[in-house]
Amino acid sequence: MRSCGIWITAVVAVSSVTGLAIPPKRYQCQNGVCTQTPLSITSSSGSSLRICQLTCGDGSLWPKPTQQMKLGSTVQAVNVASIPHSISFGDGASAPSALVVAMQGVFLDLVQSKATECTLTSVEDTPLSISATIKTSKETLSMETDESYSLTIDLTKTSTPIAITAASLFGYRHALMTLSQLVEYDDISHSMYIVASAVIRDAPAFAHRGLALDTSRNFYSVPALKRVLDGMGATKLNTFHWHMTDTHSFSVEIIGEPRLTQYGAYSARQVYTQAEVRALVRYGKARGIRIVPELDAPAHVGAGWTWGPEANLGDLVVCYDHDPWMEACVEPPCGQLNPRNPNIFPILTTIYTEFNALFESDVFHMGGDEVHVGCWNSSALVTAGMKSRQKRDFLDLWAAFQQQVLDSLHEMAPTKKAMLWSSDLTNVATIDKYLDPSDYIIQIWDATTVEGEPTKIAAQLAKKGFHVVLSNYDKWYLDCGGGNWLSNGTSWCDPYKSWQHIYDVDLFQDMPSRMTKYVLGGEVALWAEMADEYAAEVKLWPRAAAAAERLWSNPTTTTWKEAVPRLLTQRRRIVEMGIHADALQPQWCMDNPTRCTLL
Repeated sequence: MRSCGIWITAVVAVSSVTGLAIPPKRYQCQNGVCTQTPLSITSSSGSSLRICQLTCGDGSLWPKPTQQMKLGSTVQAVNVASIPHSISFGDGASAPSALVVAMQGVFLDLVQSKATECTLTSVEDTPLSISATIKTSKETLSMETDESYSLTIDLTKTSTPIAITAASLFGYRHALMTLSQLVEYDDISHSMYIVASAVIRDAPAFAHRGLALDTSRNFYSVPALKRVLDGMGATKLNTFHWHMTDTHSFSVEIIGEPRLTQYGAYSARQVYTQAEVRALVRYGKARGIRIVPELDAPAHVGAGWTWGPEANLGDLVVCYDHDPWMEACVEPPCGQLNPRNPNIFPILTTIYTEFNALFESDVFHMGGDEVHVGCWNSSALVTAGMKSRQKRDFLDLWAAFQQQVLDSLHEMAPTKKAMLWSSDLTNVATIDKYLDPSDYIIQIWDATTVEGEPTKIAAQLAKKGFHVVLSNYDKWYLDCGGGNWLSNGTSWCDPYKSWQHIYDVDLFQDMPSRMTKYVLGGEVALWAEMADEYAAEVKLWPRAAAAAERLWSNPTTTTWKEAVPRLLTQRRRIVEMGIHADALQPQWCMDNPTRCTLL
């Protein structure tokens, strides 16, 4: 454990300057709530808030376990200088892999970072050790991965005080994250404490628990993306949907076609090398996260694709930077692939091939939203040969493009699922003509209601056999309510989506019970027109944590009101990880649980 000498010197120095002796706040658990006792310089009654919250009421775990949670009423001072793990695998694997070691390292770093000052050497700290039984050593994280686990703490068992049973490595990781929340630093005794006894059985309600981030409109550095992954791992979100390219920029290295980045990156410093992408994939996996790349097409394509004429390949894109932009797209700059130019398909195949090697995901997001008829209609190259220019003619052209790129994807990855945004192509009335439910997952971003009437899009697609992921903009778009970047008006998706609004989302709204199996989960989404890496974290957190509990626990009786004290605690945990999360309430409310919220 760390020495107290430096910290004590600092305290003495501060005290000599201020001349103040500030007593620590102390708490007692009363009726399931940590209640602050009257401040006193001399009183030693009660515990710190962090220690009280470990065992009081339902504790402070986030997200809340789904099957069983039994926490003891006492805590024990522990030594966290090292926490050895012993693991046995049901499939006979012998040695822990690099991934397992990385997961253990994340856990230990997180626990040790809580000791912000020191632990007193006079405290007889109990050593910790973890015994784990994991069914399989398989390192693939997919929709089919069983992420369940059980965690038992019994400090009377000196040989195996902590036992974990998990169906997969990722269940094991989740157990470690839960365990990290049962260990806290006490600012009264300056020691680390753990709940002395606990039994937890837990499994996620949904397989797909995601966060979508756009790094095309504004570039995000690798350290910034790692902080996003840190927050996701802390809240058990398991899917980072990376919207990598758009009309604005193409910033990922494609070795087989370097001109995409040469013509598409904002600058030489704003490029994701393939080595960096691989490192991010490993970083995410150690935190229980798969990265699902999105190459949006045929719309939202522009920067990086303008070199076709120079290379004697013709126009790869049409209507790029069209002026006035309102005629050809939903925001500047415009741009869509030219589906009549056969030269686009070998380039797309090159991208798919390299993405397939870079990302270890069972899903590839093909975009497919906001195809603008005005863009294609403005190009004689696209409309040549059309008998008419009706909407159905453009849909047929779009569908033919989509089938060709799907075939290209499946040539190299036959079992990979494609994901598409909801669009005119996925319209319930005509989707049977264009798309096969065995090939596609539909990510729904449409509103849940229009003029007060439910749209029931998810239920209608499920009835046709399509699996869906929900990101309805009126529920889970995190960029809404921040004004308009094109004018002085409001944002197109007003109002701002509060964490309470996000938490109380019903993913099975208007869904017959027999159809709920088609809902794979959901994603909160942050589009980056007004959110670069310096602004994103307060827009993501802690609202994404609210979505995380909805997706992991899907509570049927807990509303946002009951969740407030735990989310305040989780927000503090995230901040202490170095993430700039938005404040929820004044600190006084954190110090006085349940005293602020109108119940």
